[in-house]
Amino acid sequence: MDGPSKLVVQGLTKRFGKVVAVNEVSFEIRDGEFFVIIGPSGCGKTTSLRCVAGLETPDSGSIRVSGSDIGNMPVYKRDVCIVFQDLALFAHMNVFDNVSFGLRMMGYPKDRIEKEVNEVLRLVRLEGLGDRRITELSGGQKQRVALARSLVLKPSILLFDEPIGGSEPELRDRMLGEIKDLHRRLGFTALYVTHDQEQAMRLADRIMVMNQGSIEQIGTPEEVYLNPATLFVAKFVGDINLVRGKVASIDSNEKRVEVETEVGTFLAPIREDVIVGEPVAYAVRPEKPLVGKDAANCANKFHAKLKDRIYRGSNLEYVFELPNGDEFKVLLAEEPATRIEIGEEAILGCRIEDSVVISKSSVIEGLDIDRVTLGE
Repeated sequence: MDGPSKLVVQGLTKRFGKVVAVNEVSFEIRDGEFFVIIGPSGCGKTTSLRCVAGLETPDSGSIRVSGSDIGNMPVYKRDVCIVFQDLALFAHMNVFDNVSFGLRMMGYPKDRIEKEVNEVLRLVRLEGLGDRRITELSGGQKQRVALARSLVLKPSILLFDEPIGGSEPELRDRMLGEIKDLHRRLGFTALYVTHDQEQAMRLADRIMVMNQGSIEQIGTPEEVYLNPATLFVAKFVGDINLVRGKVASIDSNEKRVEVETEVGTFLAPIREDVIVGEPVAYAVRPEKPLVGKDAANCANKFHAKLKDRIYRGSNLEYVFELPNGDEFKVLLAEEPATRIEIGEEAILGCRIEDSVVISKSSVIEGLDIDRVTLGE
C-alpha cells in the first residue's frame, strides 16, 4: 500500500523502573493502512500503543500524526481514538447515546450530533438500532458500536488494544469479519495490537513482530510468514520445521545456498546475511513438503519415519521423526496415494522455492541458533 505516512514513530523508548519495555522502536503507518503489532506477553506492543494514545509518557523518541508532533499533547488533542479489549461501552446508555458521547463532551450542537451519529450508524450497519440498549446487542453489534463511537469523532488513527482477545472462537471469528469489512469499506487508518497470529494474518496490511521491546520484523503477512527474518519470527508466526545446519556453499549465479545438516544437504534461495561455514537453520512450513511419489522431483529429499497422524478437519497432520530424532510436520489435504502406517518410513521432499535458510536467531543478543531451533 502506497501513500503518505499517517503515523511516524521514531526512536520510541519507555522504561518502567529498570525494565525497558520499548527499546528505540521506529515504524510508520501509511494513510488507510491496517497495521498490526504482534508478539508474546511483555514484548512492548501494548506499551507502544499506549504511548501513541497518550496513556503512557515515553522516556525518549517522537510520535507524529499527520505531520504534527503529538508527544506532549494531552490525550484528547491527539486526534486518535482507542477501542479497548472490553469495548468500554456504557451499559446504562442506548446505542445512540454511546456513539454520541464524545461529540457531546466536545460541545457539538444537538442537530449536528444527530446528523453525525445517524450517518456513522448507517456506515456500520446499525441504522434503526439507536434506541437499543447495549445489553440487547450481539457481540458483533457491540463491536460495531465501539467502532462507531470512535469513527464519529473522525480520528486520524483508530487504535485497537486486543479488542476481541477474550471472546469465544465463534464470536471472535465474526468480530474479525466485522472489523475487516468496515476497514475495507471505510478505509480508516488502524493500529491494532494482538498476541494472536491468526488475527494479525487476517487483518493486517503489514505486521510488526516485537520481542522484548524490540522489532524483529516488519512486513506483509506473506513476507513475515514465508520469509521470516529471524528464528524468533519463524517460530512465533505459525508452525515451522527447523533443521540445524551450516552453510556449505553459496552459488551467486543460481542464487542458492547449500546447507549441510545431520539429515542431509538442502538447497534454499540465497539470503544476503548468510556466510559460508556459519550455523543456520533450514526451515520449511508444514504445508509445503511433499510425501512419497510426489517428493520424487524435489531438489531436497530425505527419509523419515511416521510417528503420528492427526486429523485436523480439512487437513491431515503427519508427524515424522527424522534420523537425528527431531520431529518434522507435514500438512496434507488428503492421504497420500499409498497410505503410510505409523512406524513406516517414507520419502519427504521440499522444493527449493519453498525452503528458507535463517542465519539470525533474534534481534535480541545472546540467543544462538541451536537454543532457538531446539526451543530452549
